[in-house]
Amino acid sequence: MILAVILLLVPLLTLALAASQPTIAQLTRRAAVLAWAHLALATVVAVPRLLAGGAPEPDGVCRLDSLAAWFLLLTLIVVAAALTHAVGFFDRELAGPHPPTPRAVRQYYGFTALFCASMCLVCCADNLGLLWISIEATTVCSAPLVYYHRSRTSLEATWKYLIICSVGIAFAFFGTALLFAASQQVGALPEGSLSVAVLADHAALLPVRLLRLGFLFVLLGYGTKAGLYPLHTWLPDAHSEAPAPASAMLSGALLNCALIGLWRAASILQAAGQQRFVAMTLLPLALATVVAASLMLLRQHDLKRMLAYSSMENVGIMATAIALFDGQGLALQALCHSLAKVALFLLAGNVLQDYGTKALDRVRGLAQRRPREALLLALAVAAVAGTPLFGNFLAEWHILSQAADTGHALVVVVLSLALAVAFVALAIHLAGLLLGEPPADLDPPAHDASRWLVPTALLAGLVALGVALSPGLLAIAQGVGQ
Repeated sequence: MILAVILLLVPLLTLALAASQPTIAQLTRRAAVLAWAHLALATVVAVPRLLAGGAPEPDGVCRLDSLAAWFLLLTLIVVAAALTHAVGFFDRELAGPHPPTPRAVRQYYGFTALFCASMCLVCCADNLGLLWISIEATTVCSAPLVYYHRSRTSLEATWKYLIICSVGIAFAFFGTALLFAASQQVGALPEGSLSVAVLADHAALLPVRLLRLGFLFVLLGYGTKAGLYPLHTWLPDAHSEAPAPASAMLSGALLNCALIGLWRAASILQAAGQQRFVAMTLLPLALATVVAASLMLLRQHDLKRMLAYSSMENVGIMATAIALFDGQGLALQALCHSLAKVALFLLAGNVLQDYGTKALDRVRGLAQRRPREALLLALAVAAVAGTPLFGNFLAEWHILSQAADTGHALVVVVLSLALAVAFVALAIHLAGLLLGEPPADLDPPAHDASRWLVPTALLAGLVALGVALSPGLLAIAQGVGQ
């Protein structure tokens, strides 16, 4: 009951706030306060679970195990950071040349509340049916965020997002049905079960063919939602067209939800002794995703699309951790990528508001025009590229070490080369943004602390994770997924 309140109460309050038609200033500030209250409530329940470790019995269709607690906190950190930055973001939007209507902003916050609630349900779902419904709900609730600007390109991106992910989720539904059918073949479960805990407990008795076939369809479905290559085509458009706070939530929280679905399904096959099958099917997709995203980064001409392909690359890295059943690597990489990518998308939103364009060839001289934000952008790019001193480096090193320790030498080679290509691509694009002379027709820069406050806090956290990653945090992350 407490878990249900934590998952749904605050999002419903935010939804009611948006429906009560307050002023935009009141809405943005109160929604940010509610987001931090939501995080505080979740911390009270999730942190003791992370410290205790283990996997408790399901509470109905939900279960707050270590994996759920970790990603629940991470999701709410992302939402709270995005909504805090959104206070200043919408203030600047309203003062800009094309201010949004109050109705559009209220709709944005209403759907953000529903989006947050559905992501929380994904984190804590023990029932595969609820997991499927929640992941589909994340698509439906986030699509209006992509369409926020009401432009032709945002409409195209929204429809592509809805159609491709809905087709993918249909495959996941069929895979879920096959896993349920497999459970009906067990004498101890005559009526079948969709509980991940129950299926894992009886995994040795489940028919292997149905298990494998079910996992393949789940992989196709949730792999589409995660943006695995070649099922990724919705991702760059959706991330590029959504406003900056929404892009931050899509990259920093939504992609994790699909990976949670993959981990839950893979854990059932692991309990059945089918780790090799999971590796044979998921590893090629994961490596192809990292390689393809790294190469696509070289050819980008749009700032937010560049960041979207960086997200796709990191999804491939996290999918590699899932294929290797490296729960610790998955947890650390998800944490560090989410913090870095939220900072990057928020800073990219500042650039778009300042320069009026996302085109990389038209954004020049940021270091001269806004030196503080230029420094933050450089640090965020260094973090997401896996540079030492940031937690991202330790997370990626952990996954590479796990691959080496388990005899996957080819994985180490491919990942290392792809990460090097991505680093070079990001460095080239970053140099173009920072150097040169800013366009002469821009208005004088206004000094506004809300532009850099949240990205600074996120990057400080990443430095702390990289420089002083405590054994305690490593131990907590090691318990994720066990």
